[in-house]
Amino acid sequence: MSLVAIGVVAVVGGTAMTMYGQHQAGKAAEATGKYNAKLAENEAIAAEQQAHVESQQMQKNKERLIASQRAGFAKGGAMITEGTPLLLMAEQAGQAELDILQNQRNRAMEGTSLLAQAEMSKWQGKQAKKASQIAMVGTALSGAGTAVAVGKSGN
Repeated sequence: MSLVAIGVVAVVGGTAMTMYGQHQAGKAAEATGKYNAKLAENEAIAAEQQAHVESQQMQKNKERLIASQRAGFAKGGAMITEGTPLLLMAEQAGQAELDILQNQRNRAMEGTSLLAQAEMSKWQGKQAKKASQIAMVGTALSGAGTAVAVGKSGN
């Protein structure tokens, strides 16, 4: 086998190995994107579940607070169905309900952000895979050109 033929085989072999590496890198990037997306989706589900638990806890705390106020006013001999005691209990209940709603809103926004992150991870993985495919074509063309040049140099 001539040196030119060996050179052509080496160029073709090197090109094939580079293309294989690029292909594998693209597959790995896509798999990483999918994995990261799944993690973010799971975190979004956990945030939703956490919001539910926190809302229940906050609701119970609100009920305890109102019951405690009611007992305190009653112990002091105040009428709890009118006037200042009623206004104070209503204000506390309203504020507690706002806190519950704000917490639910914050968790919902967290979940939405995590789902957007999941979509971005999937997109990035797909783009990396496409980039590796484009690089493979470039490598193939470059390798072919080099092989031809090596082959012609033997003439």
